[in-house]
Amino acid sequence: MKQVWVILFLCLCSIALPQQVRPYPGARIDQAATTEAQSAAANQPGVEVAVYITRDSFDKVYAYYKKNAKEYKVIGARARKLPTGQELRDAFFILDEVSDLFSSKRWVKIQRPYLGQYGLARGVTNPSEIRDVTAIVLTKQK
Repeated sequence: MKQVWVILFLCLCSIALPQQVRPYPGARIDQAATTEAQSAAANQPGVEVAVYITRDSFDKVYAYYKKNAKEYKVIGARARKLPTGQELRDAFFILDEVSDLFSSKRWVKIQRPYLGQYGLARGVTNPSEIRDVTAIVLTKQK
């Protein structure tokens, strides 16, 4: 009987704990992009950012996070065409138990192609700045 209570306790604890921020399996950290993202987040104390990349398709990475986290739909989001004609795709997933990105302490953004942390805001016009990889940007706030 004691074993049943221990198992029940462990199950309940795992439900109550927020999910760990994990990169997509097989993705590798991109140190230059991580440094850029950390620099952009420098004015937000306690925010940690890591950028991972993979050659896997956006759809495959999206499906992984869709299975493991809650998607956050950005209001007014629309498809965007890049100067190369490629469509920029991105999605956000919340990894803790809150309902929106602004309250979240753990979330992930996936994007393909990768333009850097603020590439679209900079008005990317140089095709060499557009990387044909899927980026996974993991953000954690203390």
